[in-house]
Amino acid sequence: MIGATPPLPLLLLIERALNHRIARDPAAAPALHALQGRLFDVVLRDPAIRLYISITTEGVLLLRDTEDTPDASLRASSWALLRASQAAHKMEALFSGDIQIEGDQAAAQQFLRLLGDLDSDPFAILAERIGAAPAGLIERKAMQIRQQADIWRRTRQIEAADFLIFERALLPDRPAMHQWLDAVDTLRDQVDLLAARIERLAPQSKPAAHAPREAT
Repeated sequence: MIGATPPLPLLLLIERALNHRIARDPAAAPALHALQGRLFDVVLRDPAIRLYISITTEGVLLLRDTEDTPDASLRASSWALLRASQAAHKMEALFSGDIQIEGDQAAAQQFLRLLGDLDSDPFAILAERIGAAPAGLIERKAMQIRQQADIWRRTRQIEAADFLIFERALLPDRPAMHQWLDAVDTLRDQVDLLAARIERLAPQSKPAAHAPREAT
């Protein structure tokens, strides 16, 4: 899957927000030095977006395109990457399979840990700009949405597990399915042959003879 390239203003906004979080976290400096020069190809779905992230000692650079070969590719949903950027869920999305990595696994996992370990509270930043009360209201609403999303995700996982355990046992295996399809084809051929035989054996209707007219 190849996603659409995000517009440059949006890319710059995301880059600024990430670097702002990195600048507020002194513990991010060692990780940046370890990942300096690394390039990651990030492909998101829902919505489909593709971008490149280059790591420097000062922060990250978000690129729309590059001629360099990425060290690793990360394919994930936008929700999974968001969960990976939260300290409480930074590696859960990776271990659950929501994020797929191709290339340098160690570098990609270190990059995800960098996102998850950023010591920054976005609601505290919001409170500095709009006030504590409005920011608290937004935070509580965001927590409710997050809890509902977690409940929905766990419900889908339970339903998938129930299907694999119980309903899947009722499904025929591949050989049985092929045998049934072959039997259907054989039955159709037999029906066609029977219809042709009935048509051959059916008596041909003769045209009725016209009686001669009486002379007047």
